Amino acid sequence: MSTDVAIRFDAVRKEYAGAVAVDDLSLSVRRGELLVLVGPSGCGKSTTLRMANRLVEPSGGRILLGDEDVTDVDPVALRRRIGYVIQNVGLFPHRTVAQNVATVPGLLGWDRRRTRERVDELLTLVGLDPARYAARWPHELSGGERQRVGVARALATDPPVLLMDEPFGAVDPVGRARLQHEFIRLQRDLGTTVMMVTHDIDEAVRMADRVVVLSRGAHVEQLASPLEVVARPASPAVADLVGRGRTARLLALGRLERSDLDDVADAPVAAGAPVRLGSELGDLVSALTETTGAAPDGALPVVDDDGRTVGRASAATVVRALRRLTAQDPEPADRTA
Repeated sequence: MSTDVAIRFDAVRKEYAGAVAVDDLSLSVRRGELLVLVGPSGCGKSTTLRMANRLVEPSGGRILLGDEDVTDVDPVALRRRIGYVIQNVGLFPHRTVAQNVATVPGLLGWDRRRTRERVDELLTLVGLDPARYAARWPHELSGGERQRVGVARALATDPPVLLMDEPFGAVDPVGRARLQHEFIRLQRDLGTTVMMVTHDIDEAVRMADRVVVLSRGAHVEQLASPLEVVARPASPAVADLVGRGRTARLLALGRLERSDLDDVADAPVAAGAPVRLGSELGDLVSALTETTGAAPDGALPVVDDDGRTVGRASAATVVRALRRLTAQDPEPADRTA
């Protein structure tokens, strides 16, 4: 198997009493990427995730962790090598925060000093001061704090792969957005391979390096970048999932390119700070909304990284960019691993 692949599902199947939950799924997760599985309830996304650490046993096919078939590994030993985070965290209520984070190091026989240092390191990493939180009990924490502890516990032995099943679903919207942002930073810093399940398309496109859209039977409708999934849905099922919030999602994902700009020429520009080439389209819309000055179309100057003016951006620029993003790309959507 390629050294760039951390997990491979090869014609994997799962049946329950004759009913097929996962039907002939082939899928690869690249090393160091955050791959998000999204789809309607009952499509097999959580079953797929749980087969990777054998919480659910596959009925057929192969799942490879590196070059090793997971069915050839003792399931308990396998789970100690793969981090796992679920929606309701599952902290042990009778154990302190520090003891929860130290669960797997304790099972592996780490000495006290090494364990304590790792606990302190991880709590700091997820934004919880060890001096304040290590001795607390789970019931003394907020939902977001419990989720942070769950992530710290899953990362305790620096696993190469982290599985996350609806990890932020029980957190309030404000706390959820903050946790998503902080987790993305953490994952980039650590380089951990993450396979995550969500039912929320906004969470998927906000967090993922690649998004897998599944339909019933864990059929892969589309596997592509978040922008590709939103801008060019590969099937009616994907288009339905993206829904009517498509334009807002494109504004958050799309970037301002030179081809979108109006010529500088002699046309006036509005008063206000220039927009930088490569800015998010959503930021451009905000800047245009706040402009004042002489330009009849409210256009703002656009500068490159060297501060040179390279064009003008107006409302027409935004429309042009959206049309560019949604145009049929000559490169087909990535439907396979």
